[in-house]
Amino acid sequence: WVMIIEHPEGVFVIDTGENADVNNPGYFKSSGMFANWFDTTQFKFKVDRQEEIGPQLNDLGIPIEKIRAVILTHLHLDHIDGLKYFPSTPIIVNRREWESPYGDLPKLYPSWFNPNLIDLSEQFDLFERAQYLTQSRDLLLVETPGHTPHHCSVVLRGDDWTIFFAADICYSQHQLLEDKYSGANASYKMSKATYDKVKRFARKERLIFLPSHDKGASTRLKEFKSLFDI
Repeated sequence: WVMIIEHPEGVFVIDTGENADVNNPGYFKSSGMFANWFDTTQFKFKVDRQEEIGPQLNDLGIPIEKIRAVILTHLHLDHIDGLKYFPSTPIIVNRREWESPYGDLPKLYPSWFNPNLIDLSEQFDLFERAQYLTQSRDLLLVETPGHTPHHCSVVLRGDDWTIFFAADICYSQHQLLEDKYSGANASYKMSKATYDKVKRFARKERLIFLPSHDKGASTRLKEFKSLFDI
């Protein structure tokens, strides 16, 4: 999923998804032999041009010029491959993720890619590294390491609810609840600590948990179904 937040202070896009060029033979060759082998044998991509973030925004009636910022949770291909639509949009990245990436393919970055690096210098509840992105202090970027050492999630807070855009903390809510981990983690120790923090936080307030690869995320968002009943 690519998530869009229509906030009073502007429209925010969380990650940018894939693009249809990934279907082309040789797409990964510029990233080296291992990346080409790995990404063509371990994954199966099927992306239509109309499924890219640009056409999807157009279908929603959201002009790209109206987007205040793109927030990247981390730098993996399936989260940055729609950047081509945002050459003039501010792009926010955790400085630590940018300086110490894990599993990124920089040869596939747009030539103009020069993100706004932010330091997560505040603490939010149990999360030691966070930064508010709005003056109203209801939208935050928080570091949730595990999938990459400096992977981030986006948190949107309401009066009596919190939406946790979890990116790749896990691939489904079920994995979080059952303490099962995806096959692609930089550190299982970090992932376990992040799981524990999310669940402890979710037992204190109503939290809607939305991993990027979870098919059930859209239904939970529509129904505003929280991780735990509290």
